[in-house]
Amino acid sequence: MNGFGVIRLKTRNATGAFSVEKLAVFGGKPVVPQGRVTPWPAAQNKHVDALRGVVDGGRYHRVNHPIVSDLEQNLARWTGKWQVRAVGSGTAAIHIELDYVKERGEQVVTAALNWPGAVGPITISGLQPVFVDVDMDLAGINEGAAAERFNPNVAAVLVTHLFGNNVLVPDGRSAARAQGIAVIDDICQSIGAAKPIGGAHLDADALALSGNGAKHLGAGELGFVITEDANLIAHVDRVSLSSSSRSGARIFSPYSQGYNYRPNVFSSSIANLRVTEMDTQLQIRRDNSKLLWEMISELVGIFPLFNPSDCDHSMLNFPLRIEPAALGFAPGPAARDFVVKSLQAEGVPICVWLTKPVFEYLPDICDNWKAADFPNTVKLLDTMFYVSEIAPPNDGELMKLYAEAFHKVWNALHKQGPKIAAGAISG
Repeated sequence: MNGFGVIRLKTRNATGAFSVEKLAVFGGKPVVPQGRVTPWPAAQNKHVDALRGVVDGGRYHRVNHPIVSDLEQNLARWTGKWQVRAVGSGTAAIHIELDYVKERGEQVVTAALNWPGAVGPITISGLQPVFVDVDMDLAGINEGAAAERFNPNVAAVLVTHLFGNNVLVPDGRSAARAQGIAVIDDICQSIGAAKPIGGAHLDADALALSGNGAKHLGAGELGFVITEDANLIAHVDRVSLSSSSRSGARIFSPYSQGYNYRPNVFSSSIANLRVTEMDTQLQIRRDNSKLLWEMISELVGIFPLFNPSDCDHSMLNFPLRIEPAALGFAPGPAARDFVVKSLQAEGVPICVWLTKPVFEYLPDICDNWKAADFPNTVKLLDTMFYVSEIAPPNDGELMKLYAEAFHKVWNALHKQGPKIAAGAISG
């Protein structure tokens, strides 16, 4: 990452000299043609066929619907280890899992850089979140900081795998095991973490997976409790089914908490189709990410927020961070914001996801924590962004266009420095 590479970026002017192409954010021609990118979930006719199958079957609900049961079995088989129970969402899965372990203590240790839908279930379960900082490489929980907060009053550690990363934290898991603390992995953004990573499955009490349309299963509102614990599988029904049993009997259980986290059958029909194609989908995501990183890794001040050598990552998207100083900017989000706006103008599907520590999104706990206590989290929130569309049918040719846009923006930065940002950000 020590040079400003150039890929087909220069045009010859009337005198024969070379000049940097005008950025699209200032009125130049975008690198990526409109309509060239296929947004996920990449709808196909066979998805319509799957939905039609539900309609033709005449049953639109029930946890024991044949489509739901098939999905649970197929997903379990795909993981190679776990039992699976479908529920309403990834958030519902986390809630059920925390509800199951809440007798172990009153606290849950988790990362300050997180999704509100993952952390909200902590307080919903009557537990107290304890936040720690993240590492700068994967935006995953800092295992040393987490272990320091472990104590007899901690019920669980919630390990969130953002962007498709595999957050292994073996020392943190061992420390939790030594104190009887449950390990719950939020793999809503990293479906591949349900399979062996480097030859071994995660050492976890439970995994929570999402079938949301933005995730790998690209289905709709849907989630999964994944575990080897048969009692947790049974617990799903105890807390969630309020007026029917899994066998289909119409009963009112005295133990139910009435959450009604039942899976959507229509979403399940699409998810079931995607499971059969998941290995192919993941490999294309990995191949696209590998190619894109190879083409932009030499750019000054840009760093992967994933492990390029991890062959098992899920690459939900392509996360990056920048070092403002390397680009001549002061600390803060200004450099990132210029890069994002410029790349978006070039037609690259760039997103900024979170901009605050997770507790600032949750009104019940926002006053209990200070962002300044989590410096890595704050730095990543100021500097990270991601390329959203790397899934099939998008291919290597599109990745080359993305890379060309990156080089075009970096070339302009190299030529003009931070002053170029003023017009783009204020305009």
